[in-house]
Amino acid sequence: MRDYFKITLQYCLDVRSGVRTAGQLEKLAVKRFLSDLSKSTFNVESVDEETQELLQKLKYKSKPDIDFEYELDIRRAHHALFFIETCPHVKGDLAKLRPDGTRQSLILEPWQVFATFNIFGWIGFDGKRRFLYVYIEVAKKNGKSTWLAAIALYLCFIDGEMGAEVYTAATSAEQAKIVFNDASKMVEYSPKMRAHFGIDFSKYSVFQTETNSVLKALSQDRGGTKDGLNVHAAIIDELHAHKTADMYDIVANGIAARSEPLILAITTAGDDTTSKCYQERQVVVDILKGKAKHDQYFGMVFCLDRGDDWLDPKVWPKANPNFGVSVNEKYLHSVFEKVKVSPKQESITRQKHLNEWIGAVDGWISPTIWGNAESSLTETAFNGQVCFGGYDLASRLDLASWGRLRPRLEEGKVHWYIFTSNYINEHVVDTKEAINGEKRPDEYPVWRDQGHLIVTEGKTTDFERIQRDIEDFHTENPFYEMGHDPYHAAQLTANLLDEGINVIEVPQVTKFMSEPMRWIEQLLAEDRLHHDGDPVLKWCMCNVVVRPDVNNQILPRKNSPGKKIDAAVGLIIAASRAMHYDDESVFDLVPGEDDGNIDDWLKDMIKVKKR
Repeated sequence: MRDYFKITLQYCLDVRSGVRTAGQLEKLAVKRFLSDLSKSTFNVESVDEETQELLQKLKYKSKPDIDFEYELDIRRAHHALFFIETCPHVKGDLAKLRPDGTRQSLILEPWQVFATFNIFGWIGFDGKRRFLYVYIEVAKKNGKSTWLAAIALYLCFIDGEMGAEVYTAATSAEQAKIVFNDASKMVEYSPKMRAHFGIDFSKYSVFQTETNSVLKALSQDRGGTKDGLNVHAAIIDELHAHKTADMYDIVANGIAARSEPLILAITTAGDDTTSKCYQERQVVVDILKGKAKHDQYFGMVFCLDRGDDWLDPKVWPKANPNFGVSVNEKYLHSVFEKVKVSPKQESITRQKHLNEWIGAVDGWISPTIWGNAESSLTETAFNGQVCFGGYDLASRLDLASWGRLRPRLEEGKVHWYIFTSNYINEHVVDTKEAINGEKRPDEYPVWRDQGHLIVTEGKTTDFERIQRDIEDFHTENPFYEMGHDPYHAAQLTANLLDEGINVIEVPQVTKFMSEPMRWIEQLLAEDRLHHDGDPVLKWCMCNVVVRPDVNNQILPRKNSPGKKIDAAVGLIIAASRAMHYDDESVFDLVPGEDDGNIDDWLKDMIKVKKR
């Protein structure tokens, strides 16, 4: 039997010393383990000299804390890990029968040993398992399913729980059965397991008659009541795919009658920062960073650090702890070479293979292309110069936004610079719970404090404030034309017209939105579109998805109500006006003087006459 405590400590040393290329959050998980070990009653003299040397290299010092209620039970951790590593491989070359008729057993990688050792090794003074919740986030192809299947078998049949109910839970039956089927195959491929532990299997369950314990797949898309579950453990695979918290809550609410329950969620990154998955991620990140305390929540997040170049192979192991094992550099190179050919695949590729939370997986503009367009030029550089605008208003849950496109001549070409103003009401920002089933992004308060999001009083966004801001801006930076979405905008539009601003209606239909969106794509391709890095605009742009029609025309859409696109829509509306003046003549335009661009007027048929 392998010495799993030594493997755990060696993993900690490799992470700390840089032998393993680890991200900051992975390092913090190691730091938490070593800190907890020092606060516990762990006796260094209880382990052999080689283990003591590892602890010395880690600069371990015992500092017992009377308020720390947990201790490390090496025996219990070894018990779980030994069973897991007796389970057979069920997929790929490793699952093939050997000449002697046996199958190769699992051999966990150091990061898996570390996580498993934590989950099963820490106990309270009452002898019960410490961790109730587990969240692990890691890129795909890192050996999650097989590992989880073995953990599920242990929890259901070896954990000592009578009448254990263990579920592999997911949104779809197909997803839920991935781990379940692996577990079932492990039992099928292991006659010794069946004989020694009395475990058997059928199409829909793995069961143990002696203890009345059962392992099943549980999914949201199958009918039948899910009330009354008496959950000992739940393995929630790909939590990011859960559109609501329903499945997580169902199994979490079913553990009340159990003495040592466990809710284990494992996932790759998603694209919705208002989701249950991201909420759990933030809990773990806050715990690891010391911003929150939850002694019964274990978490690990394998991801790149801020500022890492995602195309640099040196950082890929941060998101792929199985780098060089089940994930190889050649494979990732081929994946990212494909992105260069098809940039629209960037978001989903970075999400799946580098575990990054990046916009919509089928997004309109890739994050890298948008990032490359960032400029240090501020809007003050354009004071007094003509501009084009567009606004998209919402009064309650959505953002209200108005954007500007400012022309600038550089090396004989017209470049366009984007700036936006974005608003939300304080009720949305101050309410952490969901409103009408929609939870606001955690970034709203941050963006407010940074000055990127303007928060107005009350439960509805103040359109009068927006009107004043537009009028004040127009006084110093006159709009030649300003487009608007007619929805929610009748009174504000009428008031702006009375102030002499040339407001033009731009209906939110493909006929009027596709051409400016294609123009924006062209400007980005020609490196003629720039922005100031506004995070609200970036978020909205990366949330936009498109589904070309038979004529390859597009319209901005969003995948879910929480993924706002209003700032992007305001920009597209502004572009619908500016695109008609994409040459040097734009610098001759004088607001208030209609130079009779009758072709554009007749083409659009959307100009609103001044009152």
